[in-house]
Amino acid sequence: MQLNSLLDARLLHLHQAPLQRDVLFRQIAGQLLSEELVTESYADALIAREQDHPTAMPLETMGVAIPHVDIEHIRQPKLVVVTCPEGIEFYQAEDPELTMRVQVIFFLLLNEKDAHLEFLMKLISLFQKTDEMNQLLSSASREAVMQLLANNLA
Repeated sequence: MQLNSLLDARLLHLHQAPLQRDVLFRQIAGQLLSEELVTESYADALIAREQDHPTAMPLETMGVAIPHVDIEHIRQPKLVVVTCPEGIEFYQAEDPELTMRVQVIFFLLLNEKDAHLEFLMKLISLFQKTDEMNQLLSSASREAVMQLLANNLA
């Protein structure tokens, strides 16, 4: 799977106003459904999976989350990125009883069985680059974010 095929500037939501996690999930799902990238079951599957297996984790300067679903809910592989400097409340992956503020959310839309693990490793590598993550969070330019992702996830 080529990273270039996953990236789409229309799927970058920069400086999102803070809102409730499930509201964000339904907004993103609505866009993805209208573009025929996911099935109608995607929103409910996304919310259920995040409740059962939270994906938020703290980094050095921010919180990140990687919500994803099983491949049967995905029609076309893509990466959706949402930044919210004020943060959105998520449950933590390490301790699902605790919440934290997440500033960068990566929605993985992968429809190959083994693609999740490979792509997660690339994301974790990016998460270790504090300067790049800070640039990602602060950027208001979709082009700059596309370039940053292409440089760091290829």
